[in-house]
Amino acid sequence: MTPQMPSPADAMARHFHLEDFRSAASIELSLSPPWRSGICFLPDCGHVFVPGRPWQIYCSAACERAGTAEMRKWGHRMAFAALVWRMGKYEQRDDGIRDLTRAARRYLTNVQSAWLADRQQRAADRGM
Repeated sequence: MTPQMPSPADAMARHFHLEDFRSAASIELSLSPPWRSGICFLPDCGHVFVPGRPWQIYCSAACERAGTAEMRKWGHRMAFAALVWRMGKYEQRDDGIRDLTRAARRYLTNVQSAWLADRQQRAADRGM
């Protein structure tokens, strides 16, 4: 068996994978988390629990699955608009692209507001 040579630190990356937001913003999230430690982040639930890990935000696997489904549902609504907005973000000449870019950004803002309102309503429905 041939021993594998260690890869040099300044070598070109063979695969580019963007890390998830929780990894990319780990310092910021640790300083100002949008959840309360030991309270389930799923607004329908909100149960108090003892986290098994410092990064645990859901009280159970079922709540984690429901949270993932919620992220997927809202993320799918925003994905195309986010792409269109980013594609045209720096357009300076084409008024049609600039109008489309503004419409995409406006749509993203509306969906984000609707998602937050939905989460707040679900928390209110359970009495939070």
